[in-house]
Amino acid sequence: MAVALKQRRTRPKEEEDWRHRAKGKEEEIRYIVKLQGYRETFYEFSVKLSDICRQLAFAGIGLIWLFKKDNLAGLSVPHELLLPGALIVAALTFDLLQYALGSILWRVFYRSNEKLNTSEDEELTHSTGWELPIWIMFCLKTLCMVAAYGFLLDFFVRSISFR
Repeated sequence: MAVALKQRRTRPKEEEDWRHRAKGKEEEIRYIVKLQGYRETFYEFSVKLSDICRQLAFAGIGLIWLFKKDNLAGLSVPHELLLPGALIVAALTFDLLQYALGSILWRVFYRSNEKLNTSEDEELTHSTGWELPIWIMFCLKTLCMVAAYGFLLDFFVRSISFR
């Protein structure tokens, strides 16, 4: 996680709002962080969100399994749980694609730079489009999980009677 350095700045009196005057504060706290620190913070949060999505996906599959019905033809899942189940499988697929694409793209990037005899210590840049496929998979995975749990919550609210 990025380490923030506090910098205090006095606000001009005309910029103060009533909250600052009421509390008697004359200073505003600002945080100064290098771009690398923000990138590391982003990576930390995206890794954590990916872990949470994966855990929620397996928990969702378990919840759907709890509501399966046994009948003579075999096991069946309530119709209302098919869409959340499909969204969970889609989220896991996007999770796999996110990491597969990331591995492939970054391998291509570093191998092409190795072939150009780029020094290990040289600072490199890349276009923002290079990370776009990874970012799209990350967003789709997250959206699928949010939607799946919305449908699961709807199912539970309508199915479970509270006494």
